[in-house]
Amino acid sequence: MVGFGVRVKPSGVRSFLISYYAPGLHRTRRRLTVGAYGPLTVEAARKMAKLLLARVENGEDPALEDSEERRSAKDETVEKLFTRYLDEGVGRRKPRTLEFYESLGRLYILPALGKLPVAKVTHREVAQLHSSLHEKSVTANRVGRLVRSFFYWLNKRGNVTQENPAKHLDWFREEPRERFLTVEEMSRLGQALRVAESEGLPPAPKHKKKPGTKRAKNAGMFTTKVVPANPVAVSALPFLIFTGWREQEALTLKWSDVNLESGIATLGDTKTGRSVRSIAAPAAALLAAQPRIDGSPYVFPGRDPMRPLRETQRLWHAVRCAAELEGLRLHDLRHNVATFAGAQKYSLFLIGKLLGHKTARSTERYAHMADDARKVMADDVGEAIRAALEAAPHDRRVALQAHSGR
Repeated sequence: MVGFGVRVKPSGVRSFLISYYAPGLHRTRRRLTVGAYGPLTVEAARKMAKLLLARVENGEDPALEDSEERRSAKDETVEKLFTRYLDEGVGRRKPRTLEFYESLGRLYILPALGKLPVAKVTHREVAQLHSSLHEKSVTANRVGRLVRSFFYWLNKRGNVTQENPAKHLDWFREEPRERFLTVEEMSRLGQALRVAESEGLPPAPKHKKKPGTKRAKNAGMFTTKVVPANPVAVSALPFLIFTGWREQEALTLKWSDVNLESGIATLGDTKTGRSVRSIAAPAAALLAAQPRIDGSPYVFPGRDPMRPLRETQRLWHAVRCAAELEGLRLHDLRHNVATFAGAQKYSLFLIGKLLGHKTARSTERYAHMADDARKVMADDVGEAIRAALEAAPHDRRVALQAHSGR
């Protein structure tokens, strides 16, 4: 095909290109790279070249247009192109992933880099952003990886040609945060949930709404009344405790996904794709008692019944504060289910199925937690035996009978 060829650089790198005379400028020859040899086959490159040369026949100048687009793109800011990056992710990434990316961009990336033209962002600016978040090592690394992914996307589009400024970041060490609850802590958590349902709980100190100027001016005229919590959220939290599901898996659960007779839920869109879950008997009983709202498909509907409950964080923080479990994350409830299952000597394979893991590797990190749970059990048994030994004869007999299950 006339105008189609391969360019070989001294380094040995080969790429396909087209060569043509610019329309109306017969003495001006243009060259435009079609793509790199390897990722592109000869057949695929030839098809692309035909389309480009057809545009030339129609009076277009694709090489000039590409050059002008790149030139203007170099002046576009991180803020503008990051928005496009998220827009292009629609349909390719899960909505929750895009929401997470948007929040990282809004909170960290755009305040630091948003006004800079993408071509002028260097490793120094990205490293400073990453370093400034050293107290939040996990967040810092996620921000760095998102910046890296963003600039790889820019490079593919031809917006930048420099080396990825996040390529050689010195990542922070991330310590795995794994936590499980003792029986006594579970008891406190259950009590706090019952109080939240019947009487209500004050908001956790860190989650109190800051009073506005007008409210502060009228301080003393009004009091904040503690009222029973949203019953839907109060039901959602025990469901998470019983099942170990991810929060959004529970909150977006539809009645059509649940078969209460078989105790099975079929989730069509989870972090790991389609997932079939067995529902624990207490969780199934909770669902059976959950009131249904006409027209709403959701088990845990929000204020708008046609939408799911958005989140349980405010109630969760109030409950864990009342239970004196500061630092316990909602996601730790998932670890807790794995720990209890491990203590019952269930295999990692079955635990993975229970939690909806795609691979056994995701479950392996819970293996040692069964040992931790058994240690707690051993401590409890030892403490009961010690108390029995130190008690009076009559009390010792009663204690031993109690611990023998009589």
